[in-house]
Amino acid sequence: MKFQKRHFVISRLALILLAGMMSQTIYAKWDEERDMTANGKEELVYYYKTNEQGQKLVLDKYVKRLIFIRPDRLYKRSIKQMKIDGAVIDVTSDPFSHYPEQTAIIFENKDEVLKKLFLAKKVEFNVLYGREEAVSVFQIK
Repeated sequence: MKFQKRHFVISRLALILLAGMMSQTIYAKWDEERDMTANGKEELVYYYKTNEQGQKLVLDKYVKRLIFIRPDRLYKRSIKQMKIDGAVIDVTSDPFSHYPEQTAIIFENKDEVLKKLFLAKKVEFNVLYGREEAVSVFQIK
């Protein structure tokens, strides 16, 4: 009886360790950036990817949004839709007034979309500059 109980406890511990290691590999797909809060008391971790065009996609898990960064002269941009591994998700975008190269991307069902983003292999955006449209693609490996 003791052997079975001990075996059960050991197998549960192994399962917990395996799950912890797998969650680390999920986060490893995104690059990490660390920042301190304004008061210097707390360290924040942000996950990001950069594509070949030099655009950056930051996963802000604290506010539950994405931040699209594209250093260019066309600051007036809007993003209404994104694709996560081909699945279309409607979004809204909001440019930062103090950082015009940054655009916040907000979506409904925040927890569900964040989970999909952490597991994603490819994220695409249709970015509108007035009437012109550009596609931004981020490969996450």
